[in-house]
Amino acid sequence: MHLLSTKKLNSKIKLALYQSGIYTFEAPMIKTRIIDFQWPKIEYGVIITSSTALKSILKNSQYKSIIKLPFFCVGTTTKIRLIELGLNVVECENSAKDLANKIIQKYSNKTFNYFCGKQRLNITENLFKKNNVNLFLSEVYETKEASKKVEDNFEGVLFFSPSAVKSYALNNSFNSKKCFSWGHTTAKEIAKHTDNYFISKKPEIKSLILLLKKHIKK
Repeated sequence: MHLLSTKKLNSKIKLALYQSGIYTFEAPMIKTRIIDFQWPKIEYGVIITSSTALKSILKNSQYKSIIKLPFFCVGTTTKIRLIELGLNVVECENSAKDLANKIIQKYSNKTFNYFCGKQRLNITENLFKKNNVNLFLSEVYETKEASKKVEDNFEGVLFFSPSAVKSYALNNSFNSKKCFSWGHTTAKEIAKHTDNYFISKKPEIKSLILLLKKHIKK
């Protein structure tokens, strides 16, 4: 199966896909840029729903002030990275919505710092506000569309974010293409353009490869 990836893949992921009979080429549809931000007063726990947000705070000189705090994250990949850094991961869920609901259920009396992107769906803050959970936002990166026309010589498309779906749609067709989504939030954006899409059970490469293997056999 020949697939277009709408983001640059690391060598480990590309090798895993290749060994599974999946050939990919990359046409990144978005660009992320780490931005300057004022380091906040740190409260009880730290919420991370994006690997880019983690990269941003790691570059900040005051990062060491939060290494002993409880972390709450989305995705196994980010969880593994946090653990590798010696950080205390208390909760990890497959989506921002699931994570927010878990925090509301178990930690509603606490106050949280959320390091996030400027362009986001406001899922976490809306749920926290509705349930009276204290949250302080720090926007630490921005996302911009980088849409480009891609030659029509692939069977499917890998999407990892709603922004990438929007950018791809500006110059490319979804006709006759199988779309594979990294998670449910991204899938909601894909659904605006096609019914021919499939969602990995978890936002992690192992789950995505299992999904792709299933469709190679068809």
